[in-house]
Amino acid sequence: MSLTADDLSMVQDALRKVSFYEALTPGELEELGRGFEKHPMTKGETLITQGKAGGVFYILASGSVGVYQAGKLLDTKIATIGPGSFFGEMALLNDDPRSANVVCEENGIVFTLTQETFQKVILRNPKIAALVRQTAGERKSVNREAELNRRSGKTP
Repeated sequence: MSLTADDLSMVQDALRKVSFYEALTPGELEELGRGFEKHPMTKGETLITQGKAGGVFYILASGSVGVYQAGKLLDTKIATIGPGSFFGEMALLNDDPRSANVVCEENGIVFTLTQETFQKVILRNPKIAALVRQTAGERKSVNREAELNRRSGKTP
């Protein structure tokens, strides 16, 4: 489904806030504009389920989401993500299962890319790929720390 002119403008605004925006070429911006799909999100909706296969990359245009690691009794919140941030990259980089649950904390808009488009556009550019991998590495560290804390009985 093609995005409207307003949707494309919203994607451009969201992309301007992500860490890799400056590394995007005009051609890549155009390709991303054709590849994104717009999805409204509702408070309480689960976008990503821990342990499931990942096939989608997300850029948050509005609203916020919470990132939770599932525990035996309780889930542990490890991050809040706001507009202009991306998520879902970790599963797409290595075909790993999703490492956390991502739940909408307020209504908003998220734009998604398929894994194919993510690899074709995002990972093809070495500068962008390095920034995305750096973010994924930082998030893996936070996930490991949260898991260790949970196992030792510490609360974040």
